[in-house]
Formats: sequence, structure tokens, C-alpha cells
Amino acid sequence: MKCLRGLRWALESTTPRYVTVTGTRHARAPFHTTAKAQVGFLTRWRNSKLAANSQAKTPRVNSTLQRRPEDALGRSMRAAMRQLPHPVVVITTLENMRSVARLEDILDKKFPRPIPRAMTVSSFTSLSIEPVPRVTFNVTLPSTTYEAIMKCGRFNAHILSGDDHGARIAELFTRGNRPPAATEDGDKPKPDLGVLAGLEELGVQVQGQEEWQQEWDQAGEYGQEVLSTVKAGGYIKDVKPPPEGTLPVLQGQGIMHILKCKFRRLTPPPESDFEHNAIVMGEVLDITPGEFEDGYGVALAYADRAYRQLGEKLLERPAPEQEVPPAEESVSESINVPSESLDNEKTN
Repeated sequence: MKCLRGLRWALESTTPRYVTVTGTRHARAPFHTTAKAQVGFLTRWRNSKLAANSQAKTPRVNSTLQRRPEDALGRSMRAAMRQLPHPVVVITTLENMRSVARLEDILDKKFPRPIPRAMTVSSFTSLSIEPVPRVTFNVTLPSTTYEAIMKCGRFNAHILSGDDHGARIAELFTRGNRPPAATEDGDKPKPDLGVLAGLEELGVQVQGQEEWQQEWDQAGEYGQEVLSTVKAGGYIKDVKPPPEGTLPVLQGQGIMHILKCKFRRLTPPPESDFEHNAIVMGEVLDITPGEFEDGYGVALAYADRAYRQLGEKLLERPAPEQEVPPAEESVSESINVPSESLDNEKTN
């Protein structure tokens, strides 16, 4: 304010107080009282302040503050992991499945019908074999399939064959759960299959559709029967629950094995550590063989931004039943590997 008052005083002192027009002396208005001068001066002053604030809030693109050491480490990590072959697996589940354990689901008359969900993962691996077979994989968030798995509590893992059929199936589910595009004739695929529509062109059939639709209807009927039984003075256990648990199963060329799993909830790590990723663990309940031609028995892999087919054998190891446990002396002398490492290898 002092600066503005000083500027106004300087302008007034240098501006003549009177002006002569056609021989008549008139009083001249001070500079700071002229409407045009006030508007022009205030506008320029306000625009300069706004420009200064915007420059202070917006960091420069080439600022050194944005060059974090983690960025270089992340790029190196991605480059290194691209060289490792990863197994490619297709996960399927259902969204909007009615659970007989939740009365709000089975009594809701406007409950949406089930929608198939699917995704391709390249981090699938076995977590344990005995006493309980378990598998695990990672999911990038947000993910509609991951949300459906948590609500449904089950999923199917399809191990793909290492050939062109398996690669095309895997590529089909990398576009997410967006609605399928219309065909050449202009007809849209059946909405009941959702993202699974289009598998018939690849020689793959979706099994279980009639079963999960019937289970959805039977769950609603079960809810009404439970409600009438309770009103009559009975108990929920007096009503026999309907079958449930059918999920989409893919069968055909390119499918090697189907692992039917039950979702196991893990204690989530801090949000700062896994803000954009989630770890899924499943307990294997059943394994169904696929219908692929057993000409090449190695599953599909992904490395360096491409689907891969593993090559020839380099060094074949004997089967577990053919291994002969060596003496402790020979192990320590010839192999020179700690016994703990061998035990862990056999356990895995």
C-alpha cells in the first residue's frame, strides 16, 4: 500500500493541476481519480499478481525436483524383468453372484444378473503344493475382475498352451472388461457372455452358462422360501440351500488345464506400499484337464513384450521318483550346496 500511495503522490506532483482550453483555465482531475487510469492500473497490477502466482504454483517441466532416483531404478527394473519369461494365465470369475449367505443379495428383486469377468495375468505361480495347493498372482488396480473375485470368492485359472492358440486367447483378455465390439454384420455379441464373447471364433467354448444362471434364479427362490419359513416360526436351517459356485470354464484349443480356486483374503499391506497393485491368493479345489492337442507340453510364456514358446531342452533333471538320495559326504564334497537349499527345493 505504501508503494501505491508513493506512486500516486509522484504522479500528482508531476501532473499540472490546471489546463487552459480556448483561453479558459480549468482544474485538471488528479491522475488517480480518472476512471480510465484506475481501471488500467488495477488491471495491469492484478494480471501481474495472477501471473506470478501461477508461475509459483506450476513447476517447470525440466525441474530437477522431478528427477527422482526411483525413476531410474524403476526403468532398470522393468528392463531386467522383461528378459524373464513369465507364465501367461487367463482368470475368469463372475460379478453379481447371489450368495445364500447374504440375505440382502437373495431378497433383492432388482439384483443384477451375473456378468462374466476375465483378465490375462503374467505373474501366476504356485505358492504351495502340500498340504494345501495354493496359487498366487498380482493385479494392477483398479480392476473390475479383482473386485468381482473379492465379492464372488472364487475364480478359475486357465493355463494356456505354448502355441498360437494360447497366444490368441491371452491377447483377447488384455483389453480389459470393456463391452465387446460389434461384429462385421453390425450385430453385438450376447451381453450374457460379456467379455467372453468372441471365443467361439478361436475354437473355445464357454461352459457353465446355464448352470450359473439357474443358480442365480434358485438363490432368489431360496431367499423367498427362507423369508416365509422364518415368518411362520421356523429356522433358516430348515430350508435346503441351492447349489452354487459355477463359474465360466473355457474349453477348447489352447487350454491346457483349469484350476478351480477359492479366494483367500490376505492381510493387506500399507496402502503406501501397494496403492496400485494387489496380491491374490487362491486355494486350489479342483483341476480339470483341457482339450488341447498334446503336441507341445510347455505352457505359454511372455517375455520382452511378446508371447513366447519355450525352446529345446538344455539339461533334463530326473523325475522325483527316480532320484536317489546321495550320501551326506558326497553332497558336501561334490555339490557343495547347503542342505537347507536342497530341502527347500524339494519342498517347492
